Amino acid sequence: MVDKYKKALAVCKATLAGQSGHDPKDTSVCFYRLGVVLSRIGEIHQSIRCFHDAFMLRDPHPVRESEFSEFHSIQFARYILGKKKKWITTLAEGDMVHDLIKNRWHELQQDVRLSEIPFAGSDRREWFKTVTIDFPWVGSYQEVSMGIGGAFDQESYSECVEITQ
Repeated sequence: MVDKYKKALAVCKATLAGQSGHDPKDTSVCFYRLGVVLSRIGEIHQSIRCFHDAFMLRDPHPVRESEFSEFHSIQFARYILGKKKKWITTLAEGDMVHDLIKNRWHELQQDVRLSEIPFAGSDRREWFKTVTIDFPWVGSYQEVSMGIGGAFDQESYSECVEITQ
């Protein structure tokens, strides 16, 4: 079965390489699909990077602060690693997680601005790791493993590749 996902991975990479970059939504879907395939073959670290990129690109009103990307990456990894299945099952799920992270970011920035004690930390990465978000993990019941274009658990190579096109 891993060989089938490796073939699908090649299709994902070719599709992503063919993207012009002019339409972030199209590119984000390629990153999403690549993230799913990478996760399914056990490349969790790489899949998290793809999911992070996919949902940053999908945001119609992106956060322009440079530290947000690092915060988002840490929190997105925390979400995925907390799940039973280590991938985002739908674009809607990823959008929801992205929105939760973005809202928490805005709350943190507001807290820093209103604080009477100045925040002097130069490396905020360690601070970002301590921030918690109450993610609605669905690992307690059977997750629906649907990818774009159909079920992801199908055995045949053609169905596996179908979701990457």
